[in-house]
Order: sequence, then C-alpha cells, then structure tokens
Amino acid sequence: MIPSKERLAELIGRLGGRRALVLGDLMLDEYVTGVVSRISPEAPVPVVEVDLDRHTDTPGGAGNVAHNLRALGAEVRVLGVVGADAPGEVLRRRLDDTGVDTSGVLVDDTRPTTVKTRIIAHSQQVVRVDRECREPLADDVAGRLLALLEEQLARGADALLISDYDKGIARGTLAEAAIRACARRRVPATANPKPPNLGRFQGAAVVVLNHLEAEAACGCRLRDEGEIRAAAEALRARLDLGALLVTRGALGTLLVEPGGVAHASPAVPVPVYDVVGAGDTAFSALTLALAAGAAPVEAAALANLAGGAVVRKAGTAVVGPEELREMLGGRAGGDEW
Repeated sequence: MIPSKERLAELIGRLGGRRALVLGDLMLDEYVTGVVSRISPEAPVPVVEVDLDRHTDTPGGAGNVAHNLRALGAEVRVLGVVGADAPGEVLRRRLDDTGVDTSGVLVDDTRPTTVKTRIIAHSQQVVRVDRECREPLADDVAGRLLALLEEQLARGADALLISDYDKGIARGTLAEAAIRACARRRVPATANPKPPNLGRFQGAAVVVLNHLEAEAACGCRLRDEGEIRAAAEALRARLDLGALLVTRGALGTLLVEPGGVAHASPAVPVPVYDVVGAGDTAFSALTLALAAGAAPVEAAALANLAGGAVVRKAGTAVVGPEELREMLGGRAGGDEW
C-alpha cells in the first residue's frame, strides 16, 4: 500500500518529542577549504593553499545520526566513545550545542577520536584523510555502554538506532546485547551496519543498507530490482529482521518485509549537490517514523523524502520537519513513495 500525502504529513507532525537513543561509532567531520595553486615538485599531486578562515567541523557517523534526530525534533541521547584528545572535546561540544545529551559518551584514552578531514578546492573534494582506530572496544568500555543503555531503556525510550561505521562499536558483542535489551523492553532497535558486522544485528526491527552494502552482504552483483528483492529477502530471513531497507540512490529504495512482501519507491527528483551523510538522514527519519507509529512502508517513504531533502545541501547536513513538508508538498498527489 502506498501511503497517502495526508498520512505522511500526519507522521511528520508526530516526529517531535520522540525519545531516541543512538549507539554507534562517533566521529568528527572536518572540512578544510583552499585553492589549488600549482602541482607539487615533490610528487604529481596538487598543492592546496588553505584558507584559514574556511575550516569547519560537524558531528559525523553516529554523531550525524544524533544531529539529524535533533533536527527532526527528537529528544536524543548518544552512547559511544571518543579519545582523550582535542577532536573528542570538539565533537562533544558540537553535539551539546545541538541539544544532544552526551552524558553517555565515554572517554577512552587507548584510542583516538575518529576524524575524517576533507580537503576542498574549487568546490571539489581533493582528498580525504582519516584518523581512526578500528579495533573492537575493550570489554570494560563495552560493558559500561551496555549498562548505560539498559539504564536509559528502564527510564523510557521510543527507539534505539545503532550506527555502525566499522570503527569498533559493532566488532564485539555490544550490538547483539543492545538488540536483546531492546526486545525485552519492546523498544524497536534499528541498525545501519557495515557488511562485515551484519551478522551481529539479528533480530533488529529494521536494517538499512545501501546498494553496494547489500551486494557485499550477499557476495554477488545485484543488477536489477528482482535480484535486489531476492537477496534482501534472503538476508532479512537469515537475520530474522522485521524489515530490510535497501537504499539505491537515484533509483529510490526497496523495502522487504516478512513473507517476501516488497515495496519499491522511486527517488525524489531533486538536484543532487552532495550525498555525504544522506544515509544517516534517511536512517534517522525512518526510525523516528517507526517510533511515531508508522508502518515500515510509511517509514520508508519518509526516509525517501528526508534523503531527497539532504542531498540538496553541501557537506554533512541535516533536515527538519518543515523541509520534509516542503518535499511532500512538491510531490504530485498520485506520485508513488
């Protein structure tokens, strides 16, 4: 069933005030802008003269998920780790500034804060530099995060989002334990995992993968909608998921539910400026919609809208309810979602 515009508008109005927990790999996204003035005499690479006044940073990874949830009106608490370093302090401050509760962010002095630095020149990304540790979290750190999660679930939560960027949060048993804890409390747990860790998300309410991740997860090329549908249903059944959503960029999304029921939605036709973080935005909107009482197909439709809204913006960005309403108003009444 294709959700009506009226139903989606109702759901957008119910996103605010939902209590969302985010467990995931926190990182800081840095943007350094300059101009290419010449080719280096040391190697065949461009020399970028950095404009010191055009350095920006924003929460990335699970931090971007938390930021998106706040922009949509949710009450958000984030659980994760940062290093005992300056980027970790900056990341916590940026999240605090958006109204995210960071009391569940632990400082681990055995690993650095993950930082992704993008060098931009002439409106194009020249190179990205990643500083990170991908080792599993230490057992005591993972145990503290699980205890914090269970404490928050006992106080009341509407959803848990697990944001896995393969930087350690899902390399141990923490994700599995978190999903089981949510099941005991009847709280939906959704996940946006990297393929190597997919098996750790058994029993999640919804798992979100992009096309390339779905191919990696099934170990084969997925050349058309029929192949994607078959692979997605096999993955969903194997992991006992409530639903699996495959995002396909310009081709839209495909949602698979139990029994092989599938719903394909075309992408929202908008000019694409930057796809950085679009998956986080769609993931956030989908989960909040589920928390607001949406059926999976309705939540997937809102995720489609949110993804279309955010790719119109540069860099790691967020969208709010008004932008979703704007996107909704721009669709023709008979359009599929």
